[in-house]
Amino acid sequence: MERRSQVERELEPWLRLENKVVMVTGASSGLGREFGLDLAKAGCRVIAAARRMDRLQSLCHEINSGSPEANHPRAVAVELDISASGSAVEASVQKAWDAFGRIDALINNAGIRGNVKSSLDISEEEFNNVVKTNLIGSWLVSKCVGARLRAAGCSGTIINISSGSGLGRAEQVGSVAYTSSKAGLNHMIRVMAL
Repeated sequence: MERRSQVERELEPWLRLENKVVMVTGASSGLGREFGLDLAKAGCRVIAAARRMDRLQSLCHEINSGSPEANHPRAVAVELDISASGSAVEASVQKAWDAFGRIDALINNAGIRGNVKSSLDISEEEFNNVVKTNLIGSWLVSKCVGARLRAAGCSGTIINISSGSGLGRAEQVGSVAYTSSKAGLNHMIRVMAL
């Protein structure tokens, strides 16, 4: 008889990604776009979320044009600015949830680096902008998705894309806001997981 570890049993449903619904923030470019394409290739339904709708529409068109299910798109675009107010983020997450009737996983990828300035030269506004986007915005999206999962009695996965600099590797002078926001993000998701 095959013996599998607890981790293997828990991961088994994710080894088969077919028809999982995954929301990706920051999907209009860079890693977010690549996550969206790769998830679609793995059989997921993708909710591509970001501020730039024209780029999201292009991504969704690319994914959906390769899908044999013309009447059932594999990807939808949802406008989302994670640095916006809580009510705006809530409304965008609701649209995302409604697109496929659920969200199985969230990949919180949206974020900004901000201006590279010394700790003494960065303005309060610049510092707050980075923290509001990378930390508070990611928390808001996680909170909104997590609350819906709990209300629906569903399990789900929340993945936050961070950085080595958030793990204590402050190698770049002038990245105090970015490093602080990513360190906060790392701790935030640990506490949320509890």
